[in-house]
Amino acid sequence: MAKVTKAPAPDHLTMGLFGPGMSLLHRAGLGGLACTLRAMEREQGDRVPTVSGGDALAWDVTEQTVSLRFGRPENAAELLKRLFAFAFTVRKDGLISLPGQYDIEPPAAILADLQSGLTLTFLQHGKVRQLAKESTTVIYDPEGEGVPGVVVEYRKCSGFKHQDGWELFVDKKGCLVRDVMKVDGPISPGTVVRHVAFTADTAVEDVPERMLPLYFALVGCLSLPVNRGVAALLVPDVQNLLDFVFDRPAMTPSTAAQCQIANAADAGLQAQWRLRRNPVRAARMQSRGRQLVRGTAIPSCHVMTFTPTPWASQQKSRVATITVPEGDDKLLDRFDRALTHLPTRIVTRTISESTGRGKQKVTTERRESFRSDSVVRPLIAENLALGRPWYAGFRDLMTKINPATGNPFRDRLPFERGGLHAMIADDTMWDTAGERIVVQAVHEALRGRYAQIADENKKNPVAMRNRFGGEYDRWRLAFAGSKTADQFRRALCDLFSRAGRNQVLQKQWADVLPMLRQNNWQHARDLALLALCSYQGNRTETTEPTPDQE
Repeated sequence: MAKVTKAPAPDHLTMGLFGPGMSLLHRAGLGGLACTLRAMEREQGDRVPTVSGGDALAWDVTEQTVSLRFGRPENAAELLKRLFAFAFTVRKDGLISLPGQYDIEPPAAILADLQSGLTLTFLQHGKVRQLAKESTTVIYDPEGEGVPGVVVEYRKCSGFKHQDGWELFVDKKGCLVRDVMKVDGPISPGTVVRHVAFTADTAVEDVPERMLPLYFALVGCLSLPVNRGVAALLVPDVQNLLDFVFDRPAMTPSTAAQCQIANAADAGLQAQWRLRRNPVRAARMQSRGRQLVRGTAIPSCHVMTFTPTPWASQQKSRVATITVPEGDDKLLDRFDRALTHLPTRIVTRTISESTGRGKQKVTTERRESFRSDSVVRPLIAENLALGRPWYAGFRDLMTKINPATGNPFRDRLPFERGGLHAMIADDTMWDTAGERIVVQAVHEALRGRYAQIADENKKNPVAMRNRFGGEYDRWRLAFAGSKTADQFRRALCDLFSRAGRNQVLQKQWADVLPMLRQNNWQHARDLALLALCSYQGNRTETTEPTPDQE
């Protein structure tokens, strides 16, 4: 038998964007590695690692590949150690900093929000990160004069798994290993051993050239919290590494409002929205002769939702995924309007606090700001991502309970009446004339009904207001409770018949009829409820809620 000769240790490592076994997460991680290498070039200058101390960089990044050059095989440990030390850092204030995610390090408050997202996705298990037991607060810059900044709580971090990950890639001599390596949840969120009794057979393993990108998925992806127990993990579809080194920093939020997301689709579309508006990225695309072409310039992204489940309440499991298609001007224009009219608002309220008892009791007041997100925008974002009409499923907001608060979604809709009214008044939000006419016809009918009630209760404003509320509830229940096309048509015709003359119907009734057909009536029901919630009459008919009520 011939003697088996062991191959010498490699003096380089090349990773291809579309090589065998490169999943979406692998490619995002390779993009994160490319971003980190560019950040090292930018920040370290003359101290950047070179091949054997010469002039050539110790790496090379092309559109499709990243190559690490060690010079000699035993130098692999030194290069990887420096790379990991730069890529995965913890600041003195206990905040995780990933330089590959931004051009300029964000303020501490943004890093705190980003860290919250990481601890709900990649670093959710207690054994893979060391966090302080007590929380620390950091404050965003005030939004305006006399308005306090939003306070963010976080637990100081002293270390996490990725920082020592380089040790797995080298042997005792400092050479790159060739053996397969175990893939776990902190490296690839959602990856698990299928059966604990057969760990060796059902665990996920990968080779070094694919394992290294997985470590840098922490940089290439974007993790943001939805609330204290739910997070969204955005995995961008990397097609070109030289473009992604500009795309990834542009995806990172830069304000308190941008760090607040409502659901997975909202996270994906907000990232695309930031990409389209980023001036540095736009200048880069133009300098390379690649104008922002419809549907090709903004990459698509895969967004996963992590939340506790009844069968595993101690961890956040991957429970849902959604793919936001590559940037389309029409889609992003509509989302831009939703983000403009239904934004995350910074709300300020006054809180009274008492100390002491009896005559020694002292009451003080302080103002605090908090973020209040829309309940309508996440519905719009999901519809746009899935290619449905942006208002589809509006009935759910009138009938379902918000799991985050335990209260009906409809209780929040009065806060968004103005934004909804602005959206329906924009002709570019409609695909057909029938959609717009249904809303206008219902508005006209409501105006007639409220006018009748006001005329009947001129001398009794309390009764007038009560009847206005009863009228709203009457049509809310009638429309939302319609389970068939006949039931909805009956409810809609009942409203039209009670409201008197309707000039919108008289002129454009032919556009309404197609919306009432068997294959379209559910959209018409959503439009009728949208019209009910967006109707803005005079101050007597509709009363705007105050921030304290929120």
